[in-house]
Amino acid sequence: MVIETDRLILRPFGRDDAPRMFASWTFDENVARYCRWYPHENVETTQRLLDMYLEQQEGGFEYRWAITDKASGDLMGCIDVIGIDDDGKTADVGYAIGKKYWSKGYVTEAFRAVIQKLFDDGFTKIRAEHHIDNPASGRVMQKCGMTCVGEARFPAKFGSDELCTVKIFELEK
Repeated sequence: MVIETDRLILRPFGRDDAPRMFASWTFDENVARYCRWYPHENVETTQRLLDMYLEQQEGGFEYRWAITDKASGDLMGCIDVIGIDDDGKTADVGYAIGKKYWSKGYVTEAFRAVIQKLFDDGFTKIRAEHHIDNPASGRVMQKCGMTCVGEARFPAKFGSDELCTVKIFELEK
């Protein structure tokens, strides 16, 4: 499913996206610093991630989008539902975008569109979290109408025992 905004096209990932994902954000320590994944060492690592995305897409998962610039077609980042509560009404959303696109309002624009799509599809609560050392991500959540509801400790990276503190935001329909 494709979502269009003023400046963006949010689209499903395609088979040829790995090199552009790697060039834009998956390689970048600056992007990975506050995410739960490590920067990718090569495009093959990104290809494995993309293969997982495509397999999930083919299995019917439709809540992951490539964030692309409407004017240039540049693949800028990703936004997706990273979890759905057992009630089927609460979605956790995550996002990442290449450093050259930071502080331009692209993630806020994409997230607002995704929130609307999720509410239209019957979700009643949207959650997101950000590392406490990444207040810019918290500002995105606030601009999208979300409210901070607390903090939690989670593994800093997948497979890591190191913990980090995150702020949790929610928005109810």
